[in-house]
Amino acid sequence: MSKPSNKGNTYAKPIAAVVTATLSTWASAQDVQELSVTKAQTKTESSYVVEKSTSHKYTQPLLDTAKTVTVINQAVMKDRNVDSLQDALRNVSGISLAAGEGGSPTGDSMSIRGFSAASDIFVDGIRDVAGYTRDVYNIEAVEVAKGPGSAVSGRGATGGSVNLETKKAKLDNFNDVSLRLGTENDYRGRLDTNIQVNETSALRVNLLSDSGDVAGRDYVENEKNAIAVALATGLGTNSRFDLNFEYQRQDNLPDYGIAWVRSDTPVAELVGNEYAPPPVDFDNFYGNVYRDYEDIEAYSTTARHEYDFSKNTTLRTQVRLGKVKRESVTTAPRFFSVTTDTDITFADEKTRDTENSLAALQVDLIGNYEFAGFTHDVVVGIELANETFTRHNFVATTADNLIEDGIRNDLYNPDATIAFTGVYGRNGTSIEAKAKNQAIYAFDTVTLNKQWEVTGGIRFDSFTTDYHYDYANPSALISTSDDLFSWNAAVVYKPTENGSIYFGAGNSFNPSAEGITVSTRGNTADLDPEESNSYELGTKWNLMDGRLQTNAALFRTEKTNARTDDPFAEDTRADLLNGEQRVQGLELSATGLITKEWTIIASYTYQDSEVTKASGDDIIQIGNELPRTPKNSASIWTTYEISEQLSFGAGMQYLGERYSSSSSTRARAPSYTIFDLMVAYDVSKDLSLQLNAENLGDKDYVNQLGGGHFVPGEGRKFSLTASYSF
Repeated sequence: MSKPSNKGNTYAKPIAAVVTATLSTWASAQDVQELSVTKAQTKTESSYVVEKSTSHKYTQPLLDTAKTVTVINQAVMKDRNVDSLQDALRNVSGISLAAGEGGSPTGDSMSIRGFSAASDIFVDGIRDVAGYTRDVYNIEAVEVAKGPGSAVSGRGATGGSVNLETKKAKLDNFNDVSLRLGTENDYRGRLDTNIQVNETSALRVNLLSDSGDVAGRDYVENEKNAIAVALATGLGTNSRFDLNFEYQRQDNLPDYGIAWVRSDTPVAELVGNEYAPPPVDFDNFYGNVYRDYEDIEAYSTTARHEYDFSKNTTLRTQVRLGKVKRESVTTAPRFFSVTTDTDITFADEKTRDTENSLAALQVDLIGNYEFAGFTHDVVVGIELANETFTRHNFVATTADNLIEDGIRNDLYNPDATIAFTGVYGRNGTSIEAKAKNQAIYAFDTVTLNKQWEVTGGIRFDSFTTDYHYDYANPSALISTSDDLFSWNAAVVYKPTENGSIYFGAGNSFNPSAEGITVSTRGNTADLDPEESNSYELGTKWNLMDGRLQTNAALFRTEKTNARTDDPFAEDTRADLLNGEQRVQGLELSATGLITKEWTIIASYTYQDSEVTKASGDDIIQIGNELPRTPKNSASIWTTYEISEQLSFGAGMQYLGERYSSSSSTRARAPSYTIFDLMVAYDVSKDLSLQLNAENLGDKDYVNQLGGGHFVPGEGRKFSLTASYSF
């Protein structure tokens, strides 16, 4: 159903000069070796195997990288009919999604290895903190690096981080066009065209038009239109420059799903569903199509220059300017009074009128040298970033009749089309947060001999924020300032050329203003950052002549100074850095070709999480699991080429029981298993058809967990995609 809208850096030069001069002088005296290419590469166009990380800071092949890293490449995304980052992450076990709340909008919010990674999403290595749903039409690969990552990426990354590698212009000529039609009024059209302008220059354009209903959710629909333009010059030379521009527009009906039954003593007909989903149809939508809407505009410009001083030393400079604008009104489903009746109120509406802006500079010197008899793969760099978050006070400028008249919705048969006569708009006030981050870092992987490698990395961040948090008092200000020192270290033993055994360790920091705003409750802004240490022991093997990558790892992450209630403070909302949390477990994965016809990508994660120490009112959390941390999760996708023209694919995702929080009033999401199928047929060398069936059993399941509500996963849907290349 269609819905009416209701829209009412000065530090870089001196530091770069010092870094460049130091390593350039060193490099001139060393033996020259060819730099490894750091771009993620596949062995063949159809292979799921990726040999290198998407990040230039991981200089070694994935086989010799001492942490669990999974790269979802184009081949996987095409076979699995992936549209969004959330779809891509279904291929990685150990990840659980969070729902939007009052302070956090709907979008790509997740936990990795038990800890929130909502602020740990990067695009080409630059942090992308805005809350929205990311499409993959212009993405070459999605990489999940698990374990602490503050030394690599700065604040956060306690359980891991996600990096999206965008498509770049190439010295090639090709045109890829696809059109998909689906059972949910779904269409998706894409164009990817690359033109070689001359011997060293190329232009690439990606276009997207996408619209459709959300399977298994009444009324919910999404629409996206986007363009990405990439221009590259100097390709194949020692001085390469590329300029990338992207613009995306989304027009969605936002969905906060279904309310939890959050009570020990609910009304009689809900007894048996305490702190769990109510017994309703998961298709039910409790918003209002005339009031609820979500408009998003996201655009960015990125310039990147790479200069080879020699065959073994490269200077890489990257600059990005970006902005994400979001305007939305969303009904958060809540029981009017779950202890007396089952009615759902319209009065808990969430409004957002925000802008996230970013200006970032990265300068890296990347080198491969022989020094003191050993080989060194070195990355030294600086990072400067200014982030701004502005939120306009978006209110009912004309009375909202759904609230003023006390209108309620029926839990079992909600009506999303009740007449709405209000108007929402800005009232002229706003709040604003500004953050500045200045960082310097260095990594060195020393190859001692054919069997042993040692890696060390350090990073220092100066992270400051100013948060004007009061709509009524623009002078009200909370400022934070944190100096963060991060490290990682690892040793890799290679018993054979195709295998490695490794042990890695590192730390991470979670400052109070990690998302650049800071809580105004209690003393949060005055506390030092939380710190975590993580350890991983693993082994990786390339089997079947390198066609199949396997990985097994034991891991443990300990947060030793988690925020917890201060029982002695006069302010009952004050915290201490006296809590402890722990996640430990096992990772298993296999990616690649079992035979030349049979391809697989599979992973399994076991997580044992626990709050091990707390104080004050939080003592009741001790012994409980961390939010959104299932003990068991698994994902498998496999394809088989029946003939040169016909192939078949099947997949499964399992996610175990999870909780919405660690408190005594936490809601529980049951475990689930869903199945997908694919059949692809090459009509000719240029034209192919692909049929996908997702959630084949039409399973009702909890996908995204929030404190007061959850968002169901998509229901069964079918789609047919025609792709033409020329």
